[in-house]
Amino acid sequence: MRRPGWRFWLWLTALVSLGIATLDPHWTLPRPVHRYIAVVDITQSMNTRDYHLPGLPKYRLGFVKAALDQALVALPCGTELGLAVFTHKNSHLLLTPLEICRHGAALRDALRAVDWRSAWAADSYIAYGLFDALRTAATLDSGLIFFTDGDPIPATTRRPPFRGRPGKVKGWIVGVGGLVPAPIPKLDLEDRPTGYWRRTDLPRTVQSPRFVRQIRRERQGLLLSRLHEGELRQLAALTGLHYHRLTTPDALVAALARPETAAVRPTAVPLRPWLLGIALALALATLV
Repeated sequence: MRRPGWRFWLWLTALVSLGIATLDPHWTLPRPVHRYIAVVDITQSMNTRDYHLPGLPKYRLGFVKAALDQALVALPCGTELGLAVFTHKNSHLLLTPLEICRHGAALRDALRAVDWRSAWAADSYIAYGLFDALRTAATLDSGLIFFTDGDPIPATTRRPPFRGRPGKVKGWIVGVGGLVPAPIPKLDLEDRPTGYWRRTDLPRTVQSPRFVRQIRRERQGLLLSRLHEGELRQLAALTGLHYHRLTTPDALVAALARPETAAVRPTAVPLRPWLLGIALALALATLV
């Protein structure tokens, strides 16, 4: 009986590799990976239109969502991303961190659902929301990306004490918007513009004397909003986070991929690409 030649064994090994690849096996290894919860400010000031890049939304909230959507494509597989929204004093978790390549569709669905109409209060206490987000991130062993323009309602200089350990949670405060004050659009429940917010539209409970004096100096009594970069930089220094101003999606992706915000975690490495490569190489070798 004739014994099988070397080509037979190469074909057999190629077929076995191909069969194993169809099972999508993984091998768990410790690797430096990024695991974030992205917290998005959904207060009214995030509807301000002060972005002007072609093909991207002009309003702040839309620009943040577009930038995160691009990050889901550009960041490497193994990156994990969760999603939360912020208003009033709390950050509400929508989705725990998921691996972006295997769960990209679910992440995009959750991102599309982020909307200013989901806000459960009209006021915005930035430091409270940030500290709440840090507690959530620490509980989930995750880093943090906190997107906000830093525009507080009511306008107050009070800041609660930070009782966490600076640097325990790695990540970013991302400043959103322009440095030049711009009017805040007033939208109806169908997301259609009906004018601009004015001081008289706000309840007296959020109109501190300092806030009223500031508004009286603004043109035509309009509520104006800008990026409060100085305050956000102070909060970043206080909590041990990095600060990044959101200017382009590409710059955001580069910041999120920086090694100093990664952590070594057990990571499932897909073996399918390697097995398919081996099967292809063996099949080609039989043609020699």
